[in-house]
Amino acid sequence: MKRQDRAVTPVISTILMVAIVVILAATASVFFFDVAGSITEPAPNVADTTGEFEVADGVAGDKQLVKITHIAGDGVRVNELEIVVRATGPGVDTEARLVDLPADGPSFENENFADGDPDNLIDNGDSTTNNIVISDGIDVWSAGQTITFRINTGTADFREGETPDADELEVVIVHTPSGSIISQNTFTA
Repeated sequence: MKRQDRAVTPVISTILMVAIVVILAATASVFFFDVAGSITEPAPNVADTTGEFEVADGVAGDKQLVKITHIAGDGVRVNELEIVVRATGPGVDTEARLVDLPADGPSFENENFADGDPDNLIDNGDSTTNNIVISDGIDVWSAGQTITFRINTGTADFREGETPDADELEVVIVHTPSGSIISQNTFTA
C-alpha cells in the first residue's frame, strides 16, 4: 500500500479526543468552582416611580406623609422589599429600615424595623393608613399603587421653626433578593 492511500484516522481521532477532554474539563469546572452559584437574581424593572412628601398640621396630630408611587414597570412582591428612610438636618441625623413586609395590620410592629427603629423615625400608629406595606391582601407593588407611611414629628420635624429640625429626607426602596435599589427619592424642606 502506498503512502497516499492511507486514511487520516489518527489525525481526526486526536482532534476529537482533545475536543472531548476540553468539553469535559469545562463542564467539570462549572461544578467544582461553583461558577453557576454566583449568579444573582436580576432586579425587577421598575421603570419609573414618583415621590411625594406632604408636611401639614392634621386633626389627628402633625402629619408628615411619605408617598412613593409605582408608575411603570414590573410588579415587585412586597416581601422582597426593604425601605430605608434617612432624615438629616441641624437637629437630627437618624435612619430606619422597614423589613419583613408586609406588616400584619394597619400599623408597623417592632419586627418590621431593622434594629427596632430606636429613634422612632417612622410613626407606627394606625391614624395614617400605611398602604401596600401592610397585610391587606395586596402582596405586589405594581404600577398605580402607592406606598404610604408617616414620619414621626417628634423625631424629625420638617415644619418651619420646629424641633428637632430636619431638612432632608431620603427614601430608598431596595429589592432584597438582588440587592438592587429600585427607587430612590430625596425630599428637602
